[in-house]
Amino acid sequence: MTAKKSEPQVPVSRVSGKDWKLAKSATKRTQMPNALKQTYEARMAKTKQLNIARDLAKSMKQEKIDDKRRRREITEERKKIQEEKERIASLAAKMSANKLKRLKKKAGNLKGR
Repeated sequence: MTAKKSEPQVPVSRVSGKDWKLAKSATKRTQMPNALKQTYEARMAKTKQLNIARDLAKSMKQEKIDDKRRRREITEERKKIQEEKERIASLAAKMSANKLKRLKKKAGNLKGR
């Protein structure tokens, strides 16, 4: 008895013996006409351009917001400085009024001597 070596069987694609049957192919997954189809590279280039435009718009908007905030801060600082000047002026006026009162009182006291 001799042992036969069994070779692994390679599956052979099955071919129909019926001539009227069409050969099957991969299913077409898109219903778009060929004129509208784009390659992957073309779609990625379009996406890249869109992202660049979005980033530019976002940076311009942020710049506008920052400029507005900076102007608001400058205005607030000017307002604070003006209020401080007014407060100091009112204190000076009050102090000079008190000083005048003291001087008048002193002058009145000197008259009686």
